[in-house]
Amino acid sequence: MFERSKRLAAIVLTGAILAACGSSTSTTQPTTGSNEATAVVEPGTDTGSQPSSDGIVIIGMSQSPDTLFGMESQSSATTQVLNSVQPACVTTLSYDYQSVCFAELPTFENGGAVEEMVKVDQSYTGPFVIDNELITDTSVLTGPIELPQVKVTWKLIDGITWEDGTPVTADDFLFAAELYANPGTKVASRFTIEHTAKYEKVDDQTFSWYGVPGYQDSTYFLNYAGGALGPEPKHVLGNVDAATIGGSDYASKPLAYGPYKIDEYVPQERVTLSANPNYWGAKQGLPKISNVIYKFVTSEDQILQQLQSGEIDVVGQIGLSLGQAPSLDELQAGAEFDIQYVPATVWEHIDFAVERGDGVATPFADANVRQAVAYAINRQEIIDQVLFGKTVAMNSFMPDDHWAYPSDSSVINPYVFDPNKAIQLLNEAGWVAGDDGILVKDGQPFTIEFFTTEGNATRQSVAQLVQEYLRDVGIDAELKFVPGTDALFKNGEEGILAGRRYDMALYAWVSGPEPSTPLYLCSQVPTAANGYAGQNNTGYCNPDYDKVALESQSIIERAGRLPLLSQAQQIFNRDLPTLPLYQRINVGAARKTISGFKLDPTSQQDFYNIETWELAQ
Repeated sequence: MFERSKRLAAIVLTGAILAACGSSTSTTQPTTGSNEATAVVEPGTDTGSQPSSDGIVIIGMSQSPDTLFGMESQSSATTQVLNSVQPACVTTLSYDYQSVCFAELPTFENGGAVEEMVKVDQSYTGPFVIDNELITDTSVLTGPIELPQVKVTWKLIDGITWEDGTPVTADDFLFAAELYANPGTKVASRFTIEHTAKYEKVDDQTFSWYGVPGYQDSTYFLNYAGGALGPEPKHVLGNVDAATIGGSDYASKPLAYGPYKIDEYVPQERVTLSANPNYWGAKQGLPKISNVIYKFVTSEDQILQQLQSGEIDVVGQIGLSLGQAPSLDELQAGAEFDIQYVPATVWEHIDFAVERGDGVATPFADANVRQAVAYAINRQEIIDQVLFGKTVAMNSFMPDDHWAYPSDSSVINPYVFDPNKAIQLLNEAGWVAGDDGILVKDGQPFTIEFFTTEGNATRQSVAQLVQEYLRDVGIDAELKFVPGTDALFKNGEEGILAGRRYDMALYAWVSGPEPSTPLYLCSQVPTAANGYAGQNNTGYCNPDYDKVALESQSIIERAGRLPLLSQAQQIFNRDLPTLPLYQRINVGAARKTISGFKLDPTSQQDFYNIETWELAQ
């Protein structure tokens, strides 16, 4: 134990140093660029200690987009950049929803959503839902049945226009839904499309969605455009093969309908934006800052240095981390910077390979082994030593202040650090210590590959601590630090997560106003059969979990959902396909000459109100 304590001290010291100058921990995909980015601005622009006087703000990010075709991206960096160009049509601020592109959020109360009974019999040709199961074959019916069908209608705000002056219409939202449904489009999930009977145009500014009979969805108001994204320009992409869009010029310069348009995209370096004259808020003088540059820098130490030197004006959660708190607190004490620490819905976790996709046997098929690992890891020590004690451990797939977190504390086992309990569970699972202290079962040592993202100092420090905790109970974990976009998060069979080619993996998920129950559905396990669409990267499948999780999604009122969500979390907490580690703290910084920048705990976009920012001259 003394030797482990010395190693622990060394890791923590290294982690603290690296975290002050390392890469961001705030999203699931780090940058893959290897060269320091240099922003290109107009001649005569001052990028010294103050923001330039001609209306340019430089936003630093430690990750770069994998593509700017948002439909095919799983990168938070893409989400951040596109928010300035193609803003979310419904925002999720402060655990609630706000309409952006629509005159109002459709609800059953205001008549924007209605439910009617429809007849389903042998002549019916589409899918339908019974007991939360999607059924495509009417032969299972013994006779005609009546099922409820939800219809939701959205009406666009006046004046929403593409940057080329073409009005954004209902056709663009319906076209986006077609792209989602097209098998040539590489999307993470087609869940909404699979539960859609049809989209229907009412007029140029109005369209409706019809759910399949029997499908009831608590977030029905987000089912526009095939999901909670926005429109795509039919007049530009309507005759283009969907499978080619992601590799086309459009994926580098998508058409804007938001406050800014893209002037230039240099992958791994920068995206240069200018005010969109056809933005619907232009008549109100928006955006207030005429030019924005997203600058991609390879590590947090460079972000911090360039923030201090004036080469960067604003940084959000993809660029700063809690590990930099000492340095940031020093900046906050001065007169130049506003530093923000906001509790986040992003949560770091360890996925277990419950069932690998490459056919390799996994010790984590046994829930007792997964529980043993949970008891072996001292999450509170990780928080105190690496994260300055500024966050809390998580025990479910949502924070404990979420509206859906179980009110009964007995529902959730917190897996308090207990290495003796871990060893007991491992022994009960047939693992016994070998001569070198490493556990052995059926002649095979308990040796695993433990993946996380490279260039991410805080994650690497956490991974090193986990490695030590596991070794103390006899598990030999080989650390693998790999690129995010090109390896860990790569789509398809070759992806480490999507292809389930790992034993344990450390990365992050994002929760929000809605519980993250769909993450662990059987149907969301990525496989060759579903085109690797789905994010249940553990391979976990429990029909009991699916039953209550899907039923919770079909109930509209929150009060009726709570008991089911509690059951779902209890099953998850017992089966433990994923070990939640801790809730992250979003960290942001802006020069005090910029007003309006404010992080929100439940927004996936740090710069959700960028059009209202003002720059002191």
